[in-house]
Amino acid sequence: MRKALTIACLLFLVALNLHGFMAAPAYAFPPINEPYNLVKGVLWGQPETVDPAFCYDTASGELIFNVYETLLLYDGEYVDKFMPQLAINWTVENITGSISPEGLPWFYRYTFRIRSGVSFYDIEGHVYPLSPEDVEYSFERAMVYDAYPAWMFYTPLLNATGADDLVKYGPQFNLSTPEGVINVGKAIDHAVESNDTHVWFNFVYPGIYPPFLRILCQPWSSILSKTWINEYMRGTLGRKDWSGDWGDYTEWINYHKLEQSPLDYPYPIMCGTGPYILDTLSDLDRYWKVVRNRNYWRGWPADFPVNGPSKPVGWVETFKVTWEYDQQTLKTKFLNGEIDICDVCRDVYCSPGIRRYYPLLPLEISDSVFFVMNVSLITPYMKVYPPGEFHEDGIPSDFFGKPDWGIHVRKGFAYAFNYSRFIQEAYGGEAKQPATAIILGLPYWDPTIKGYYCNLTKAAQEFQQVPDLWDTGFTMTIIYPAGAVPRDIAARIFKENIEGLNPKFHINLLELVWSDYLKALDNHWLALFEAGWLPDFPDPHNFAYNFYHSEGVFPKFQGYKNATMDALVEEGVKYPDGLERSLIYMEIQKLAVDDCPSVPLAQRIISHYERDWVVDWYYNPAYPGIYAYVLWKWYYVPHALKDITPAHPICDHLPYDVNYDGIVDGIDVSKVSRAFGSDPGPPVHPRWCYRADVNNDRVCDGKDLSYVCKNFGKTSRPWQPPPPPP
Repeated sequence: MRKALTIACLLFLVALNLHGFMAAPAYAFPPINEPYNLVKGVLWGQPETVDPAFCYDTASGELIFNVYETLLLYDGEYVDKFMPQLAINWTVENITGSISPEGLPWFYRYTFRIRSGVSFYDIEGHVYPLSPEDVEYSFERAMVYDAYPAWMFYTPLLNATGADDLVKYGPQFNLSTPEGVINVGKAIDHAVESNDTHVWFNFVYPGIYPPFLRILCQPWSSILSKTWINEYMRGTLGRKDWSGDWGDYTEWINYHKLEQSPLDYPYPIMCGTGPYILDTLSDLDRYWKVVRNRNYWRGWPADFPVNGPSKPVGWVETFKVTWEYDQQTLKTKFLNGEIDICDVCRDVYCSPGIRRYYPLLPLEISDSVFFVMNVSLITPYMKVYPPGEFHEDGIPSDFFGKPDWGIHVRKGFAYAFNYSRFIQEAYGGEAKQPATAIILGLPYWDPTIKGYYCNLTKAAQEFQQVPDLWDTGFTMTIIYPAGAVPRDIAARIFKENIEGLNPKFHINLLELVWSDYLKALDNHWLALFEAGWLPDFPDPHNFAYNFYHSEGVFPKFQGYKNATMDALVEEGVKYPDGLERSLIYMEIQKLAVDDCPSVPLAQRIISHYERDWVVDWYYNPAYPGIYAYVLWKWYYVPHALKDITPAHPICDHLPYDVNYDGIVDGIDVSKVSRAFGSDPGPPVHPRWCYRADVNNDRVCDGKDLSYVCKNFGKTSRPWQPPPPPP
């Protein structure tokens, strides 16, 4: 303690030099609107489903995120560190040589000990205890329904994309036969197993598949109550839902590929273990609302040590998300304090009472250009000649894909693009140019890998290395979806720069309605195409596979195949997180630049806007939205005001009490000191603690230390919550 106080005194002198003790003007804080109720306003946000097995959109994910829970949860702002949630701990075991009862090879087993003393709750007052059987049921149910997110379970567990794909193991798995139905059912059943305390997952995938832990943190891995499904859903309500009983392995096929979840129709219902319970989801009134689960197993206030101390005060009683208002109305209500968190235009962030978090980088690629390796000879949109045959009025079918020289055409286009101009015109400058699809914020992103840049001299040199191209010329059509402004801007930049290189180079532009664009994409009628990517889970494999592996989403449309790249991508998910895996992704990033199958154009920079009475929000790019459990409303943190002395009676002028214990002391100094020099990235610095950033400038530095030291010894009266809602 004496050492801590000595350090505090020294830092206190630093604080004097940095800030002094000038008198500060008073600031009258407006009353907090509905202090226990949190409202988020969005321009669009209607959930597609309340069923985790059908959830493949962020609007649904945000609702599910607050009502249901998963085995694991990301640790605060990190996407590569995990906290136990419904699982207490987990182990990974190599079981290579084991064979499933239906004859499939097993390689690895993930085993989770399930937490006891947890219960499911719904708005009707039903209470059901959590058991390992519920966990097994939830994953098997998702695989039985085989909706959009199910491939993320099929891939590691059965090394397949879905139930239909198991036929690759032999005709005994053909779902069109009774034998196939039985064997596929058995394969699903044996992929996930449980006893009284544990659940384990058996991998047919021939590797450790590290993305699995990240998949388990996502909304589609949420756990449902098997008893609630059978007693209430099937029994009381009479809804058609899978019971979870395998029987003779023939009945499950009646639920396979069900188009609509029985949890959604005729009205949505939810029963989860999470901190909130669904109260209302109204398509007519355009909002959903959840209410606090007073019996939540973690307790209230939040027991949530996000790289720091648990929070002893404050909570959100109800959380409402509304998409009822247009942008101007939304903005007005936000400025009036009727909405707490809001998607608004940028001009409000300097308004009184508004806090803006910026810059934030989502883990998504807003725009990329993909080169088609073999354009169809019968495309209706441009003249295409046989392979290797150049004419000024068209292109050869292998324009981008010729093994001898296609790389030079791809690189010529890559150097001919003005990336900074595109980012400025398409995104107002609020974007970064990634080097590859392994973007900033992902594990194993390599900052030493440099991508392409605008250099018209290099572009000309690349084109001149293609026999006959420079002297003959070409004509190509760039096609993009109608109304897609960034795609239009990119196409015009290509046209301007490439035509400026050589009078025999011609680029035509054409807009297509979305349905026609998809048809052209499917039929390889495009020479190149533009697309963005919102990942399924925050792991580099989800990007590398879909951008570079021959079976990935984009390479299938491109006809791109590189055997070395395929092998690297497949190796990248066979090793656990660590040095070996990082070296593989370094090679993937190098090869992605060298071979240039596609060129990423932009990774957006975004903002988060909230009223300054919202406390403890932090940014995790893998979250589908707001996690209300960790939030509360109070004038505890007048960060942006810094030296202004607030006059609000519950403010206490203690944003510098980092551990919320009611006094600014050596503990707070030590926590800020420990975080010194860190920032939330991306990527997140390993010592980052958002509570130590007391002046809210997204870096822990001398300013934060000086503010804590300046207020050293100050105390606050015990926190008094506002009156409860009526």
